[in-house]
Amino acid sequence: EGRVTWVERSHGSFFRSFGLPETVDPEGISAAIKDGVMTVTVPKRSQEPKPAAKEIHIEG
Repeated sequence: EGRVTWVERSHGSFFRSFGLPETVDPEGISAAIKDGVMTVTVPKRSQEPKPAAKEIHIEG
């Protein structure tokens, strides 16, 4: 699936914000720092089940 790599260099504190599409699961977002590299994982929402077809009897 799609991966995005964003490279920035700075020292000290920093702030970054960006918009996310509605297909993102905000409860599943996580971030980790290892060896000075921050990795942010932004999962997609699970697909909602499609409604099942229903037969309706028409009287008359």
